[in-house]
Amino acid sequence: MDSSDRFERLATTTRRRVLKAAGAGVGLTALGTTASTGQQPDYWTVVALPDTQVYAKERTPYAKDQTQWIADNAAAENIAFVSHEGDVVDHGDDDAEWQYMDEAMSTLDGVVPYATVTGNHDYATLWDRNSSVAKYREYFGPSRYEGRDWFGGAGPSNGDEGRDNLNTYQLFSAGGYDFLHLALEWEPPGTVDDPSTPLGWGQSVLDQYPDRATILTTHSYLRDEPQRRTRKLQEASEIGNTGQTVWEDLVSPNDQIFMVLCGHWHEGTGESGGEAHQVSTNDAGASVYELLANYQFRPNGGNGFMRRIEFRPGDGADAPDRIQVRTYSPSTGAEKTDSDSQFGFDLDFDARFGSSSKTPEPTETPKTPDGPTATFQQGTDGYSGTTDTMIRAADPETSYSTAETLSIDGSDPEGSGSSAQALLRFGSITGTESGQIPPGSDVKQATVTLETSDAGDGAAVHRLRTDWSADSTWASLDGGVQADGSQAVADAVARTGAVETGEISIDVTASVDAWVNGAQNAGWVFRPLGNDGWDIQSADNAIPPTLTVSYTPGETVAGDADSDGDVDTDDVDRIQRSVAGEDSDIDRDAADIDGDGDVDIGDAVSARNLAGDDQ
Repeated sequence: MDSSDRFERLATTTRRRVLKAAGAGVGLTALGTTASTGQQPDYWTVVALPDTQVYAKERTPYAKDQTQWIADNAAAENIAFVSHEGDVVDHGDDDAEWQYMDEAMSTLDGVVPYATVTGNHDYATLWDRNSSVAKYREYFGPSRYEGRDWFGGAGPSNGDEGRDNLNTYQLFSAGGYDFLHLALEWEPPGTVDDPSTPLGWGQSVLDQYPDRATILTTHSYLRDEPQRRTRKLQEASEIGNTGQTVWEDLVSPNDQIFMVLCGHWHEGTGESGGEAHQVSTNDAGASVYELLANYQFRPNGGNGFMRRIEFRPGDGADAPDRIQVRTYSPSTGAEKTDSDSQFGFDLDFDARFGSSSKTPEPTETPKTPDGPTATFQQGTDGYSGTTDTMIRAADPETSYSTAETLSIDGSDPEGSGSSAQALLRFGSITGTESGQIPPGSDVKQATVTLETSDAGDGAAVHRLRTDWSADSTWASLDGGVQADGSQAVADAVARTGAVETGEISIDVTASVDAWVNGAQNAGWVFRPLGNDGWDIQSADNAIPPTLTVSYTPGETVAGDADSDGDVDTDDVDRIQRSVAGEDSDIDRDAADIDGDGDVDIGDAVSARNLAGDDQ
């Protein structure tokens, strides 16, 4: 396990065993509206919304019932994500249908992350990608998701208003794992090696987040009768790719994709119509779960049936865990229990969702390595370099620079679905002064110790790459910090898992080692792992954060007063200014070239000679 995945002070049992002992595998629960108990269940849920076109056309309550049920049960059923499978409306040029679905989907705003994809009915002219998609873009384009920290982006963008930015991606976390959701348009065109096309853009997103287990949603992919991936294009000008091509070129080669969701097809009759599922084996030999749901040709356009996909740790029979699929209508209260509607898959979440995304195995507190140790805590031994703050989506313009408590939460205020992040930096930790870590040192161990004032789901800790200050806000950081490789490093330094009150220590060795050896020290962002907020004491509180670093100093180069690895004009200048009594930041051991214990004019002359041609 890489050092960035380790952390201290964890329990001594795995998450799966804890959930099993708590009853995660007790069995299926009723699907009706659930009164909140203030605690989330041990499983988490992804909801798939099949084609809503008939509901939009006839203005029946079914779509609004679906989203209202999701909002009412988001916490009680631990709903982590909602994916609409396309054909949002029946007539892509009808404003009234779009307004109906806008109102229905708006119920999810601020509650849970969600996505839509274009279906063939969402274009102004049915089956024709070359026709206008302006209304889809108006109601469900990228602008809809501005300010949502889970929204990753849209693409590709080539200057074509009719086709640009119809594909999106979303980031969400559940159960201690980080997920990517990739939403691709109907019969996505292009090739995986051309990022200017939808298929190539999708590949570029996967490349950007290689360690995130991924769910792909696209409108037409799997048929119900015959049950197989599509092999013929339906788009009028045959622009796009079939389901089989999407599988061969995008899904199968990318092992991180573990599930594909789709709608559209309804060739079967009776109870089998509009449903299909299969388990396929990708290029890496891993299972991919492919699920079709579309009830538009059943009574009332589907009677509000939707898919509940429950991820149940510890509930497997043939493997440790289970994905359980259920089909339920909030409008009628009916649950379909036939084998096409209720089924499941046993798998190992840790193995399938990636080692870097799972909750780390508990470890004992490591022993402090031999060698010098530097400790940084606000107000202790004259140190005053800690900067921290909280940023909140609910109050995007508000600065929390003097807050004594910092909250990391996926739903703040409770039930809103708005995130809160914490930022923390220990400045001036590297240098030649007493108490600092000499540049070029080998960091053996670095630990941040925090005081938890309110237990919660914890955080994924990412090394920051963007400048910020204590006065930074959600808005000033462009809608919160994204772990996208630009604002913050995509791979987490550590994941805390659920945190209890009291002291917690987090291993940050890799970050500090990078800073000591020249990388920008912008600190860390703490991104929430769930909706149960975790509160920590800030640098303005009674127990400020502490950074403890054990290191081995790098080899001292005689005359290298600025510790940059060579002797040049800068070193000579620093030594001369020090001899003249000016304030000069120097490595005194390196500047004392003659080793007599003082930095004097003789050392300045020696440095000039060592610098040679660099003078």
